[in-house]
Amino acid sequence: MNEMQASMVGIDSLIHATGHAVPHPIVNTSADVQALRDDVREAIVAIYCDHDDQAARRIGHARWLLREGASEGTVSSMHIEEAAFHLRQHHPWEALSALRQAGDALLMVQLDKGEPS
Repeated sequence: MNEMQASMVGIDSLIHATGHAVPHPIVNTSADVQALRDDVREAIVAIYCDHDDQAARRIGHARWLLREGASEGTVSSMHIEEAAFHLRQHHPWEALSALRQAGDALLMVQLDKGEPS
């Protein structure tokens, strides 16, 4: 087989594979982003009130929403994961900082979509 045929076979395989892509489920991103923002806000309040267990539950729920595909906010996902890590390490103030950054990122996602905050 010459190189031209090999590259055409590769291109044909790629084209064929894209036709079998599984579509992403349609989700209501405005409600999901708002739910994520609510979790972040409640976790912040819980940390201020020295209720780390309650904050961990809210962060856990936010992580679950992100795993379920609630939002395309990868920056907020990174900050929420960081907050979970710091809370597990008993560093609430670092977790608080990460949650604030996650809240800012989620607000930007909402504003970019033209949704009310």
